[in-house]
Formats: sequence, structure tokens, C-alpha cells
Amino acid sequence: MFRELPPLPLLLYLADREGRLVWRSAQAFAVIEPPIARRADWKRAMKWLPRRVRAMGWLARNWQLIAPPGPAAISLIIAIPLALISSETTWAAALLIVGGLGLVAADMVVGMARLIWSLLRSTSADMSDDDIFGNEVRGHHWTITFFHAVVPHDIDGLCIDASRRARKLTKTFMPDDSAFGSGYVGVRAENFTGADVRTLVGELPSLQSVPRTDWFVIGATKDFERPDHDAVRPLSGIRLILFATLAGLGVSALLVASFERQACSAEDCGARPVTFTKALVWIAKHVYFQFPSPATVPSQIFGVLVTILVPVMAACIVMTLKWRIRYQRARRDLMYKAVERMAHGPTVAIVAVNEIECGAVEEAFAARVPGLIPKPGKAGAKAVTLLGAHGGARIVLAQSEQGTVGAGSMPWTVDNLIKYFDPTFLVLTGVCYGLKAHDLDGGSQRLGDVVVATQLCAVDHRKLTTRPDGSQYEINRGPRPEAASDLLSHARALGRHRIPKVHFGPMLSLNTLVNSKEERARLQALNEEAVAGEMEAAGLYAAAEQAKCDWILVKGISDWGVQKTDEHQASAARHAADFVADLIAQIDLGAAANPH
Repeated sequence: MFRELPPLPLLLYLADREGRLVWRSAQAFAVIEPPIARRADWKRAMKWLPRRVRAMGWLARNWQLIAPPGPAAISLIIAIPLALISSETTWAAALLIVGGLGLVAADMVVGMARLIWSLLRSTSADMSDDDIFGNEVRGHHWTITFFHAVVPHDIDGLCIDASRRARKLTKTFMPDDSAFGSGYVGVRAENFTGADVRTLVGELPSLQSVPRTDWFVIGATKDFERPDHDAVRPLSGIRLILFATLAGLGVSALLVASFERQACSAEDCGARPVTFTKALVWIAKHVYFQFPSPATVPSQIFGVLVTILVPVMAACIVMTLKWRIRYQRARRDLMYKAVERMAHGPTVAIVAVNEIECGAVEEAFAARVPGLIPKPGKAGAKAVTLLGAHGGARIVLAQSEQGTVGAGSMPWTVDNLIKYFDPTFLVLTGVCYGLKAHDLDGGSQRLGDVVVATQLCAVDHRKLTTRPDGSQYEINRGPRPEAASDLLSHARALGRHRIPKVHFGPMLSLNTLVNSKEERARLQALNEEAVAGEMEAAGLYAAAEQAKCDWILVKGISDWGVQKTDEHQASAARHAADFVADLIAQIDLGAAANPH
């Protein structure tokens, strides 16, 4: 008979020192417990605690292992020196040893029987869903082991606090391991104090009830990923089992030799195992179910105990080795999956047109990725530049020729990028001319500002016709696609209060390098809401639309489409490239692909 759990004050003290006590007030607090399978990680993380606190933590976590064999271990510790003191104390030592080994053997036999019974139940219909899910939650997820709330409105907030604390502790103290899948917090109805509180838990928005069980979960999402059980490190005690077995055989040999020497005279011991070596051989024969004689009754008792104990320990070792082999294979598979995800992870393809624009992109990413060295790569016949990883994605930069027609132009470049890299989305960056200039048009644009296209207007596809009065007019027939809505939402959030200013609106695209006041006025008349114009976006859209690939246009204003110079190209291109790099970091495709 023993306490299943250590005293509550000890548990609360340890939870507080380890950061597992979620405290709102004396009337509202909870204790969370890390997954059993991550106990080794948690133990390593708690090394900063004082030694006495770590010792108390070890005692609390191993209480169920220490309490049953505790008396047996004490009897063995006392018996060993008694057996070595004198022949008069040998019988007392023998009784202690027999009792201790008997308790150990009984505990191991009972434990093995319970393990076998649990395995049999797990393959039958007798094991309830509550038991199955409970074992899963305690093994691989955080759990609330004690939940105290007197006021009902504290319950929901305390549940959310517990979930946040579990995530924080996992991120801070435990290494990232995809074997554990998505994390959540589990709590059982019986862990809530008070019958009134238990009746309310099913109505709380933060708690999701698990069907056909007494369990609730906090923090589960639609992107939940289950753990890979075989890849979770199994509990191992091979060295402890081997040491206990060898120590038990050695002590038994010492005692058997002592018993046999006392039972015979020095001249007439015959084949009795009166020395340690002979006693050890005599005991070893019992492992093969041989029962040599002659021997005294105490020696025969030891022989029977060894006959039971050694096979049980051997079975434990075999099962542990099988679990270990299965674990190593699963970890190997997990490693290869991680390598495959790296090779086929999210990719962002950035396209620019001239050397200044490409150089601006490289400089922007070099400023954000320490030690970045751009590397050459290929997208089929197209040369590209690999800019490493940023925002959880592989960054690929390609330079296109100007315009949308001809060899090496934008459609051919984008087609190769999509075919060989399968990017999550495309970004066209560089420079453009503004159509809402502060000085020319009374707008808010200044040189160096950034423009993000909400809509693309391809103006090359048009119809020219004559009115009855002889005047000519133009009808635009080009497509007007919109940039990806999720990319735009991130861009708008990033663009608020940013300097240089970020402008949003339609962008014109045509195969004409505009440096004419009249042409600029004509384009403004075609679309009064247009904020900028450029030459290549229509080609990017045409290729991206065929592959159903998301895209966004981000450009810097280098001129107004009249009196062009190269004076502001470098700064405008850099401002746009900085915005692109920050946008990719904000989207964080790595976190989106691995929400746990």
C-alpha cells in the first residue's frame, strides 16, 4: 500500500519553481505537466534549478516507481553489510535478502502481468476510449493535472493561460521535434476541483470535448498533425536491468556459498557450492531450469527466485531492444522526410529586369541574412541566383529581358521558374514610373516611394475606332487581374506608416518605354485610378495564370514617365527590394507549413 501521488504541497512547490504553475489568484490556479515522452528533455532544461529542487522533482516524478520497491531496496541495502559482518548475522541477512528479492520479483512479475494485460486490452474491445485517449495525451501532450477555480468566469481565461504557458515552455525549454506533431493541452473533468465547476466545463469556448471520453483539449486547430509514436524515444532501462540482474546474482552467490559452508564440515562438503565461483555456476544452472543438488533449503529458495527473476528481466530487455530498433528506424525515416521537405519546401521566386534591380534585391537580402553568399543556379535553360533561405522559404532571383515579347522576355523567364522551382508565389520587383506625382498631378507620390499593384491593367490589347464626328477613341480590351488577396493583405499591413511611403492601386503594363508627356497623359486618361506604369507585369501574369501561381507586383518610383534619368533608379529599386524582403519575412512560409 502506498500513496499514488506525492503530497500536494510538494507538487505545487515544484510546479511553481519550474514555471508550470499557472497562477491568477488563490482562487484560480492550475498545474500543467509536460508529456511523459519528453521527460528527458524537460529534465535537461531544469538543470538551472538548485540541486535540492531537482532532487525533489526526481522524487515526485518517480514516486510510483520508488514507492513499491522502496521497502525491498532498503532491506537489500541493510542485508549486504549484515552478510559480511559475521556468520551470526547471516540468517538475518538471508531473511532480508529473500524478502527483498521476493518483493522485487513479485513487483516485476505483477508489472509484467499488467503490461501484458494492457497490451491484450489494447487489442480488444475491453479498453475504453477514455483509457486510450488518456494514455495518448499524457504521453505526448501537455496536461492539466490540477485545476482550481472558484469563480466560474475564471475558468475559461485560466484554460487559455494554461495553453499559452505550455506553448511558451515548449518553445523555451524543449528542442523542436516533429515526431510530437501539433501540440495542445489536455485536461480531464476529474482534474477540476468542485462539482459546480465540472458541470460548466462542457460549455466553455476554450475547451473542446473529445467524444466518448471524459477528456477536453485546449488549443487544437484544423491544421493539427498527430505524433509519430515510433519516432518518439522509448523509455529505456537496459543498463539498470542488467546491473540489477548482475548484482542480484552476485549477492545470491555470496549468500548461497555462506549457507552451504555452514551446512557442511570443511572436510566433507563434497559437491556443495561452498565458494563464490561454484555458487555462481550453481545459480547460473537455474537459469536453464536445472536444479542441481545437494543444497540447503535457503539456497534452493534463492535458486527458484533466480529461475523466475532472470527470465522476467530478459523479457524486459528483449522488449526494450525491439522498441529501440523500431525507434531508430522511425527517426531515420523522419530525418529523410525533413531532408525532402527542405529540398521541396516553399520557394519564392523574385523577378527583376536590369542589373540595378537585381543588385538591389541581392543587397536587401544580404542585409537580412547574415553571411549570405548568392549562388548561381539553373531553371532549365534559364540562369538564376539562389539567395538562401528567408522567411521560411528558399529565395530564387531571376533576371528577365525587357518587355513581354522576344527571347528571354518575362513569359519565358516565369515559365521556367514555375516549371523547375514550383514557387509558392512570384514577385515582380524593380522600378516604375509614377502617375500620381506630387508636383505634376497634385498626388501624394514622390521619387523613391514604393508602389504595390492591387490590379494589373494590360493596355497593349486595345481597339481603336472612329466616332461619327470623325474623332478617334480607344477601347482597352486587356485583362485586369488582381494580385493574390492574401499577399496584398500582408503588404497592406506591412505598408502602414512605412517610410518611404507605400502606395496601393492599379498598375498599367505595356510594351512601351514611356518618356513622353503626351503618352503619359493618354495612359492617365485610360485609367484615372492607375498609380503607376511599367513594361513586364503582363508577361508575368500570363505565365502565372497558366500555372495557377500567386503573384504580386512591388516596384519603386524612379521617374514620372517624362524627362527620364537614371538618377533615382538605384534608390527606388532598393526601397522596393527592402519591402519585398520584409514582406516575405512577415508572411513566414515556414511557419505556415509547420503550424506546430
